[in-house]
Formats: sequence, C-alpha cells, structure tokens
Amino acid sequence: MAGIRLLDLLARERPAAGRVHRELLAAGEVRLNGATCLHDRRLRGGDVVEVVPPAVPAPSGPRSSARTLPAVLFESESALVVAKPAGVPTVPDRSGADRGLHGMLEALRPGADLRIVHRLDRDTSGCLLLAKGLGAARHFDTQFAERLVEKVYVAVVHGVPARSEFTIDAWLGPDRRRPGKVVASATEQTGFRAAQTLVRVRQAFAAHALLELRPATGRGHQLRVHLQSVGHPIAGDRDYGGEPLLLSRIKPGYKLRVGVDERPLAPRMFLHAERLAFRDLDGTPVEVTTPLPDDLAPALRQLDHHDEARRRPCD
Repeated sequence: MAGIRLLDLLARERPAAGRVHRELLAAGEVRLNGATCLHDRRLRGGDVVEVVPPAVPAPSGPRSSARTLPAVLFESESALVVAKPAGVPTVPDRSGADRGLHGMLEALRPGADLRIVHRLDRDTSGCLLLAKGLGAARHFDTQFAERLVEKVYVAVVHGVPARSEFTIDAWLGPDRRRPGKVVASATEQTGFRAAQTLVRVRQAFAAHALLELRPATGRGHQLRVHLQSVGHPIAGDRDYGGEPLLLSRIKPGYKLRVGVDERPLAPRMFLHAERLAFRDLDGTPVEVTTPLPDDLAPALRQLDHHDEARRRPCD
C-alpha cells in the first residue's frame, strides 16, 4: 500500500471506528513511526502506523427493535401497503433472531390483526401488501393464487438483452448444493414448479440495462434466478451471478486512489418492487407505486450520466 494517504489507510483498516478519522489525528491518537502525527500525509513503504482504539458502543436491544417502521403507501379498512426497506426480511429468519417486518406489524397498526399475504426478499425494497384480518387475508390470497394481482419490479442487470420485450419460462426448484437457494430448468423436474416472467427493457446502457419485470407467477427468488438463466443477472446479486455496480466499470478514464477499495454505487442488489395493482375487499381497484429508494437512485443516475458521456462526440 505504499503511496496510500494516512486517512485512507485509517478508513480502510478501521471502518467501524466510532469517531471521524480526522478527529483521531487532531486528538493525537495516531502515531507514525513512533511519533504523534497530527496531519494527513502520503505513506511510504516501511512506515508504521499506530492507533489508540476508540470505544465502539455495543448494539442496544434486538435488531428489529431499532428499525424504523416502514412508510405507509396506501391504507383502507381491509388493506395496508407499505414500502418495505431493503435489509429487512418479510418474515422471521430461520434462526428466529430477526423477526423482520412480521415483528413490526403490531407497532404499525396496534390491534389491526395485520397479516402478510406476499413476500419480498430481504434485500428487495418496495411495495408490500398486508391484509387486515382473516377475511381480507383470504381475499388477497385468492387474488394472488389466481394471478389477479399485478406486480411490477425494476432491476438493473448486467448486459443488454437482444430484444426489448420477451418472456422467460423456466421451471424453478431447490438448489441441492446450496440450501435455501433456487435453480432454473428448461424442462420439468421432480420438485420444480413452472414460473413465468415478462420482461421489458426500459433503458439500455453501455454494459447494463434497466428492466421492467412482471412476474406472472410468484415463486421464491423467481426474478433473480430467471434473469441469471438468460445471462443477465441482477447487478449486486452475488447469490445469482451478479457483480457490484462499480464506477470504474462505467466511467471513462476512472482512476482508483492507491490502497483504497472501490465502493459499489449501490450497497445491495438492484431490485425494487415498484408497483402493486389489486382489487380491495370491497371490489375497489387499487394501484400503488413507490419510487426508487435513496440507496438505488444515485446508481441509476450515474449509469445514465456516464452512458451519455460515452455517446458524446469528442471535441
């Protein structure tokens, strides 16, 4: 790491430090080659950096209790649509330690008997429908089973599909080599279920594409596995062939600073449940949308900006 700046080294080696690294320098808590160092500087091979460890506060309470309740996008006497944030499972995880959104239901609407009628993966954000009471839950369960609920997702994928609109039909089943994961098959197999996804290219970039996805079925991990099966995995989805969105891959002439690991443009896979359309218990048609959240929107702007830069003729 010869040539790295001192502050960059501190950020790289101590990402969980409780105080800003410049404050560590100013407080005299960084020593360089045995002497107190109060200013940032470029390091040479053989330099020895010592840091007095700042105290890092221990997490307080269970993971789910510290979370902010999701925003309510729509509410009626029988339904509630919330904007599920990424990083929150819909139902408790296998260990039971993280109760996820299910653990927030009582706090969302005390006494409302909220019931989860469909799921989003932990790292998928967007519209999630909740039913109020058993009668509403049965109503929405029937709508999902009969494919009467319209679900629209958006995703950024690697590569640009050859066609602007197409359908993916592939059977999905358990991955025997990876418990909890799914694989696709072009033919029917024991334990596999048919799945269909309608795909439309909203915007094509140099090496990525923004897709609109409409799953006709609701299989676990369906969109992620279907897109991997056609050679266009979702950006950031490491479980199914995706790689992080990196500025160095899309910005012409990008130069990485010495010794600094490049941070992805998006902190997770680029998949968002943008819209839900259904009929409420009383027959009223409902359509709910939510825009890209703050952790994904900047990445899309970067893709768009640098794609335009590639197209701009040279002076």
